[in-house]
Amino acid sequence: MITDDAMKQAVYQYILKTAHSRLALAIPGSEEGAFAHLSLAAVLNLLFLLRGEWGSIGDYVTTQRALRTLIGDDLLWAEPQKSPPACVELVH
Repeated sequence: MITDDAMKQAVYQYILKTAHSRLALAIPGSEEGAFAHLSLAAVLNLLFLLRGEWGSIGDYVTTQRALRTLIGDDLLWAEPQKSPPACVELVH
């Protein structure tokens, strides 16, 4: 288990980025950043739903347990930080 918060965050960011890339590859035609609002757990759930194969239930449980041990439930289910909305200019 990782005890340093900075290291947990770095591992979380790396896994989240990788999972987003794999999800974008699994869904042809999806736009970059289309799944940026999803938590890591939600992205992994969607990946396993789309790409599940024989034995994937065991792989799913193993992956979830490993991530819970590695980064904890808080980061696993945390929604990514949203950037403030851009200023909108109304044109008449």
